[in-house]
Amino acid sequence: MSLHAEPRAAQEPPRRARRAGVVLAGVVTAAGLATAVTLALVLDDRADRAADDLRGRLQLVADAQTSWHAEHGEYSLSLADLGVGESSGDLAIVSAGADAFCAGAYDGRTDTALFFSPAGGFSGEACP
Repeated sequence: MSLHAEPRAAQEPPRRARRAGVVLAGVVTAAGLATAVTLALVLDDRADRAADDLRGRLQLVADAQTSWHAEHGEYSLSLADLGVGESSGDLAIVSAGADAFCAGAYDGRTDTALFFSPAGGFSGEACP
């Protein structure tokens, strides 16, 4: 042992300081996890609301297409013909013919896309 060695108590931080550091690290970790979970729930809720909005807009297109088909014997490729205008986001008739149509809607805020066809109903996948 060296004559110049510091006493053991001077070399180690006090136990209270170490314990406080561990507690602080735990609190910071818990707060970070709580923030991440909250953010994930908020983003998921936004996507759900966007999907509901898109579903409602596509339902308007489907109803208008049903009326158009009854009068003209085919589905329309034009939202204007159907009297359905674009609102927030993108809305389009992807395909239309005598027997079927496919409409799609997109919300750029949440990067959510939804499609509708009479045969397939609502889907996150493009119509066949």
